[in-house]
Amino acid sequence: MKKLGIIAFSILFIVLLVFTDYILMPVWLLNHSFTLFVLLIFAVIISVVTISLLRNKVAYSSLILVALVIVIMVVQFFRSSSIFKHQEKRYLIGDIKEKEFNLEISPVDLSKLPEVTPRMALNLGDKRLGEDLALGSQVTLKEFWANHVDGELYYVAPLAHSGFFRWRDNKEGTPGYVIINAANQREVRLVKEVNGEPIRIKYQPSAYFSDDLYRKIYRSGYRNVGLTDFSFELDDNFNPYWVVTLYKNKVGTSGADPIGVLIIDPQTGDIEEYSLENMPAWVDRAIPQYIAIDQINYWGRLVNGWWNPSKRGMLQTTEGTNTVYNEGRSYFYTGVTSAGADESTIGFMLVDTRSKETVLYKISGATETSAMRSAEGAVQQFEYDATFPILINLEGEPTYYMTLLDRQGLIKQYAFVNVRDYSIVGIGETKNQASSNYVSRLRDRGQWTPIENVYDEVNLEGRVVRVGSSIIDGSTYYYILLDTMREKIFIAPLTMSNQLPLTKEGDRVNISYYDSPSGNINLSRFNNLEIRPNN
Repeated sequence: MKKLGIIAFSILFIVLLVFTDYILMPVWLLNHSFTLFVLLIFAVIISVVTISLLRNKVAYSSLILVALVIVIMVVQFFRSSSIFKHQEKRYLIGDIKEKEFNLEISPVDLSKLPEVTPRMALNLGDKRLGEDLALGSQVTLKEFWANHVDGELYYVAPLAHSGFFRWRDNKEGTPGYVIINAANQREVRLVKEVNGEPIRIKYQPSAYFSDDLYRKIYRSGYRNVGLTDFSFELDDNFNPYWVVTLYKNKVGTSGADPIGVLIIDPQTGDIEEYSLENMPAWVDRAIPQYIAIDQINYWGRLVNGWWNPSKRGMLQTTEGTNTVYNEGRSYFYTGVTSAGADESTIGFMLVDTRSKETVLYKISGATETSAMRSAEGAVQQFEYDATFPILINLEGEPTYYMTLLDRQGLIKQYAFVNVRDYSIVGIGETKNQASSNYVSRLRDRGQWTPIENVYDEVNLEGRVVRVGSSIIDGSTYYYILLDTMREKIFIAPLTMSNQLPLTKEGDRVNISYYDSPSGNINLSRFNNLEIRPNN
């Protein structure tokens, strides 16, 4: 009878083990907390059943197995604790370089600045799906990812199954993805084929059983490594892929650190593994945002060890993070502030999303939330809400850029807020208007001082092809197009020269400006050669 019980238990245990592996998919390593918890449950079950069936001294020796797992858990706890491992945790981020903001961050082209947020992308994508009644009832959109594709920034999301029964009816996969130009909310496309070939997103997180993306990877031999940050990306030919980060815990059961990526074809399930050094150039994101922020906080908080009740020298990240792009590379951005500080930063960090290279720019100024409140306060009569800002280089100044939304989530205005002095705010109904307003306020405060080795001052002469004006927050701005440089629009405030209101098409003028890649340039000097001061 006991033998039958042992045989039955052995079969049930194997079934339980297979079930755990298939459903829970733990990482079979002893430095993962969930895996240790699973092993403890197994050890308890084995001991209880063994003692119940055999009821002898040998059976009670099975408790050693429970004790062994508990000992491993205790050891891993101490190996993971910042009390004993503060040095290892602090240097997980690697070497942090300090650089000059103006020398490293390229001036921004206003036309490329994103105006779409992930939340807006979902609303725009749902609206696009709603235009296709048959498709809208079968699929949904779960999450959008920022992608830098062929020089443009997009938000992209795969069509996801809206439930188990929808998956069962469409097991060949959902028919494509939605792509939105981050700089133009009117450019929303539903992509169902690439190069004439139809798209089927078969493997995805919202699928079930063998079509589930995590399970597909796990059962392909990746049981002994951590899998995280499943992001949907496009290559430069707009072919879709899943990019998944491989990581290992380097400090006990903590200290997750990326070691490579998997690139999965969502249509065929083909998997290719790459190290961080040799992955394809089109991959934007190999470093999970939460890992980067955790490691920066370890670096800042453990500067003087675990025991630091006075918080001497302690730093921490500000609330909220964002992704910024500079010369085709993407970075996680976060402000850095002293522990306990609420309104100001001592600088900010950029973490390369491919290599984890981290740079600290020491610029004291406002936090992101302070800048948001400043922008909202400039138009408080409208009760607009500011989006979380993006850090940019505008006219040589570190600047927060954000959009202002109404209660329906629609963009009403754009805002630029100076990092060093968040009372300097530029608001406008277009990016160009807001930028001109911002630069005018910088000039008024005497804070616009372009650095010579970053900007070259250019002197240009030509005839006016077009000239127009607009009023922004009570200030008049003039927009000038010259025959000698038709690709640039030059902007000047009325306060720059009393010749501006008298300037007309055909006049020959002489201007000066600091060169930048933007198609809209703020002038530093204006002179109408047709107007003689003595006349």
